[in-house]
Amino acid sequence: MLTLFSGRHLMHVRRALAFALAVPALLAGCSDDPEPAPKIPEPTSSSPTPTPTELETPEAESPEAFVRRWVKAGDEMQVTGNVEAFRAISKGCQACADLIRTVQEVYGAGGSIEFGGSKITLLRRVGKEPPTFELDMQTPETIVRNAQDDVQDEYPAGTGKYVVTLAGRGDSWRVAHYARR
Repeated sequence: MLTLFSGRHLMHVRRALAFALAVPALLAGCSDDPEPAPKIPEPTSSSPTPTPTELETPEAESPEAFVRRWVKAGDEMQVTGNVEAFRAISKGCQACADLIRTVQEVYGAGGSIEFGGSKITLLRRVGKEPPTFELDMQTPETIVRNAQDDVQDEYPAGTGKYVVTLAGRGDSWRVAHYARR
C-alpha cells in the first residue's frame, strides 16, 4: 500500500514559488534607470484581437513531471481529505482507488492524517510505451487520528519502492497502475 502523502511539500513549493516571484519584482524596484513608458499601439482595424488562449499553445507535460505532480496531489489529498484532484489523474488505477477510499473513510468518520510529506529519491523511466517508472519515496512517520483525536494507526518513516505506469499523452496523463516493487 502506498504510504500516506502530505501537503507540507505543497506549502514548501508555494513558499519557494512566492519567493521566486517576489525577488525579480524587488530587484526591479532597485534600478536607477527610469522605467520605460509602455507603447500602446493605435487600433488599425475592426478585426477582433485574439484572446491569449488562442495565441498560446500549451506545452505538453513530460511523463516525469506528471509523476511528480501525481505524488504532490496524493500528499495534498491525504492531509486535506480532498480527493478530487488525485482522483482526476488516477482514473482506472485500482490501487489509487483503494487509497482514495481509505482517505475518504478517515475524513468521513471525522478523523485526520498527520504527515510531513513525500520526498522522491528516485524517478527512473524503465518502459517507454506505456511510460513506466521506478519510483522511490521517503516518507516520515504518518499518524491517522479518529474523530476523538485518538491515534488510530501509525506508520513508521521509511522508503517505499514502487512501479508506476501511465496512460494517455502530453496534457492528459493519468496513472493507470502502481504497485510495490
